[in-house]
Amino acid sequence: MRLVYARPGLIAIAESVAQPIELNSLMKTISIRPSFVTYVLPACVLTTVGTGLLKAGLKLPALSCFLLLIPAVLGAALDRIEFDGLRIRRRGFSSAILGRALGLRQQLAVAEIETITTESTSFSFATGDARLIYHTRVSGRGIDMIIRSRRAAYIPFIRALFRAVGPNRLDPRSFELFEYFEGRQALKDSPILKSEISALPSSRLRRIANSLRLAGRLAQAASYFRIAYEKEPRNPTLLYDMSRFFRASAQTVDARLLQRSDACLRLAARLAGEDAPLLERIGEAFFERLDYKRATDCFQRALAGDRARFRANVGLAEIALRDGKLAHVAHFYNAAAASNDLALAGLAEREARYYERLMGDDDFLQSELRRIRTANQVRWGRRLAALTFFFAWIGGGLAGRFYPFANNFGLALMTTSGAIWCGAMLLSHYLKRR
Repeated sequence: MRLVYARPGLIAIAESVAQPIELNSLMKTISIRPSFVTYVLPACVLTTVGTGLLKAGLKLPALSCFLLLIPAVLGAALDRIEFDGLRIRRRGFSSAILGRALGLRQQLAVAEIETITTESTSFSFATGDARLIYHTRVSGRGIDMIIRSRRAAYIPFIRALFRAVGPNRLDPRSFELFEYFEGRQALKDSPILKSEISALPSSRLRRIANSLRLAGRLAQAASYFRIAYEKEPRNPTLLYDMSRFFRASAQTVDARLLQRSDACLRLAARLAGEDAPLLERIGEAFFERLDYKRATDCFQRALAGDRARFRANVGLAEIALRDGKLAHVAHFYNAAAASNDLALAGLAEREARYYERLMGDDDFLQSELRRIRTANQVRWGRRLAALTFFFAWIGGGLAGRFYPFANNFGLALMTTSGAIWCGAMLLSHYLKRR
């Protein structure tokens, strides 16, 4: 589930750095390269399929495959994702082809951005620290863009984008990154001696600990969290952050830390009181851990003071969907459509209409079930084709040195699996449409 919300106590930071739309138009355009994987995989498939067709004597189809390599090479060399303060857009060779030939959207205005979600991949070291790689997905109606942290321009690009969009459309990790990038100087100036650390207030200790966690310095983050907890053991926001820290550490340090994470989260829910933004975040955490009963309780408590809260209504809608209660799903999305954010309200309204149509049109319901089943089968078929391509490449290359027929067999298998992968990729894009 992709949920977005604003962190309490930090909205002032976002509002202080957010600039009016007129000033955004004056900012310098920031560009970043997309991932090369998008071009390398299709290029490998086209090369293999073309070689196989050429060996089979089909020269014209083989030439067509080799000619299709030109857009892949030009795309890898020229494509960019740009942000000028008003809109984020793809620029380059392949984006021009997709936009003009297929009519696919290649840009989003800031007001059209609906959600921004960030995922991380961690690589642990013997010291207990980890290196984190972030993938940020910017989504709007009919378009997704992925920005990866391996690019040097990632930090200025994401910082400018998050400032323009504001906190309401950022998921938890995205807003943590926003706070981290805005407070990097404070992290650099943070003390390292225990006596100096103990003199800091709990709120600053928590911010530094979160920044260290996002930077992958888990051992130092644990020290700051420990001292902050000694100062304020019943601070629900601190307990929530510690829960996220223990869960992240359990993946790289010790799986037993998951129990501490769950305990901190339950205690944070008990102490949160009427803090609606915090209750939404805790409810989302329970949802991710499949504890739907506690998640429902947190979302309902968040709605006690404001029935139109977007985050809590979407959470309850997702829980109702897993119970098969489509009427409840449509109800909660309709409630979320009362949000003051026009992009989020539009997203919730579309979802509400979709589920209302599922309830009222049996033919549409059956067609959607078929589409979802087919999409799942295509996704697994695409993964199987990719694995087959990889193993045929490795196995055919190694065995071909000793058995010549194995080389031909591996090439044929790579050609077939590559063609299936290309077809499945195109079909999966078509099946995403509701």
